[in-house]
Amino acid sequence: MFHATLDSTKTWKQIVDALATLLTEAHFRVSESGITLRQLDSSKAAMVDLNLPSTIFQEYTCKGEYDICLGIDELVRVSKRMGGDEHLEFNLDDSDNRLEIKMIGQAERQFKLQLLTPPDSQTNKPGMEFGVKAEMYADAFKQAIKDVGVVSSHVKISAEKNLLTFTGEGDTGEARITLSTEGEDPALFQLKVGAGPSAAMYALNYLAEISKAIASDSIILQFTGSKPMMLEFPIAEAGTISFILAPRVERR
Repeated sequence: MFHATLDSTKTWKQIVDALATLLTEAHFRVSESGITLRQLDSSKAAMVDLNLPSTIFQEYTCKGEYDICLGIDELVRVSKRMGGDEHLEFNLDDSDNRLEIKMIGQAERQFKLQLLTPPDSQTNKPGMEFGVKAEMYADAFKQAIKDVGVVSSHVKISAEKNLLTFTGEGDTGEARITLSTEGEDPALFQLKVGAGPSAAMYALNYLAEISKAIASDSIILQFTGSKPMMLEFPIAEAGTISFILAPRVERR
């Protein structure tokens, strides 16, 4: 048995939109403690890691553990039908192999989505230690990605002392954006730089899609030279969503 209610359709839309940036199917793991999702995209260059504790829901009952696998296109189409003044109810129908989503407002509307066959194995989160940790305004990150995208298909991120720099170059020119922890209204709240390499390059098309999914005012960006980066932000207060992206290897 699984039953949950959520007062905010905005929160659910943010979750679905974030998953839709990289995935074609959503494989939710539902348990007494909450809902999680950890999946690689089809190219296996990026991973989405979602954690929604049961406390973000107004009602939450789950007896046992369930794999709920749904098509992203179907989730997106249903979420677009949700009104801002409605609240949501989720029920798992084991006998019919469907997830029921109710939108309750002036009218009660019900959708039942067919469950897909879940994958045979669960994706494990890679064990990583990061040399750089930056907390910043989400808008500053989004702007930097857009700026670099004007001239390049990849972005190099580097850190030193109180500065985080985004650079890119292509046939038409170069771009350089520097964020600082200093000044009257700094874009960076905090920047920690450890020993070792503190620069890495990543594909801009992935970061452009990921930046569209950011629904919070702030983000945490972590990376190490020539290794995957992790971008994390809160969702529904107690929940979190992280994107892990493999580095772009420079050919010499």
